[in-house]
Amino acid sequence: MQAVVALAGEINDSPLVRSAIDGSGLIVAADSGATRLRELGILPHVVIGDLDSLAGEDLFHLKTAGVPFEPHPAPQQRTDGDVAIEYALKRGAASIIVLGLLGGPRTDHAVANLYLLTHPMLRHVPTWTVDGWTALTVLNGDGVSQAHFQGQIGDYVSITAVSSEVRGITTVGLKWPLLDATFHRGLGEGTSNELIHDRAMIQIESGTAFVSHHFRTMALP
Repeated sequence: MQAVVALAGEINDSPLVRSAIDGSGLIVAADSGATRLRELGILPHVVIGDLDSLAGEDLFHLKTAGVPFEPHPAPQQRTDGDVAIEYALKRGAASIIVLGLLGGPRTDHAVANLYLLTHPMLRHVPTWTVDGWTALTVLNGDGVSQAHFQGQIGDYVSITAVSSEVRGITTVGLKWPLLDATFHRGLGEGTSNELIHDRAMIQIESGTAFVSHHFRTMALP
């Protein structure tokens, strides 16, 4: 089952975002992520959090619709997003798409949410954050780790080192090919590569990296 977890950041509506929602069997809102979903006309299956940023009309709307609420077990130690993703995993999510991860009023939350994607609990669960026309995931190279892309020629694909080094980077189907390359944290060595076919692949052997796919056309795979 694919699950969607909606956080409090901005969600730029697009066919890519709608496709993620439509393909999911479970929609979890982390506190005011429910407000972001309501802006899209979507009701979550459950709301997780301490409700510190969800009140008034939005709270009334959810309760009237019968949406269940799950309390946050440790609001001072963990973010709502952390708890919401854990909830999705416990409900049997085999893959997760996170919405609203960036772009909210709290930069500290945005940074924490981005690095939440590197959490060990997600190491073997395909997890992407999707917003507008960009999808981003994490590669953890504990042997060989791969990300596969399907899009249009000219789409941007970027890789950014999270660990101090990312080794054994090899690509297929990109304009500037890499073979057993090494990238270093803090340098934009792999930004804005491009698809030269409708499919591509990035592989790493060690380290941790963010990998993103920006769709430059309106066509989706």
